Amino acid sequence: MTRRVLLVSLALLCLAANRPDGSSATTPNTPVAKAKASRPSASDDMVDISGYYVCKGKEASGKTYSGVTVITKRNDVYLIQWTVGAGAAFSGVAIRQGSTLAASWALPADKAGVIRGVNLYRIEAGPKLVGRWATAPGTGQAQFETLTFLKDLDDEED
Repeated sequence: MTRRVLLVSLALLCLAANRPDGSSATTPNTPVAKAKASRPSASDDMVDISGYYVCKGKEASGKTYSGVTVITKRNDVYLIQWTVGAGAAFSGVAIRQGSTLAASWALPADKAGVIRGVNLYRIEAGPKLVGRWATAPGTGQAQFETLTFLKDLDDEED
């Protein structure tokens, strides 16, 4: 009986500390409240990365490629369009978490039907996105790609 009362009390304490309305049962002087107050807000490192990028990569075979990538923010996600090589164009959707951007995409293929891929980028100053990508079907090896900022989406053609 005592164990049950302790469990219920602990559960109620946890619920009170994590209220959906954003309020907390902790006081401002507790270590938890101090830690929450000292964390940077999500917007501090969430500079919009929308724009045109020069895309350069290296396939598992060692073959290099280049092209242009357009990244557009749409609410909580990013839409990405790649045009590489001799004009192969495909698009995907990405989610950002801090300085990481994860993107998925699909590309129609004659024999394979559809090639599905995933890219994982580290967002650096510039902005510059440095990452790896893989496909299914594919070689099972990570391949490398860098997106270097070219210009804003708002810039008019000269």
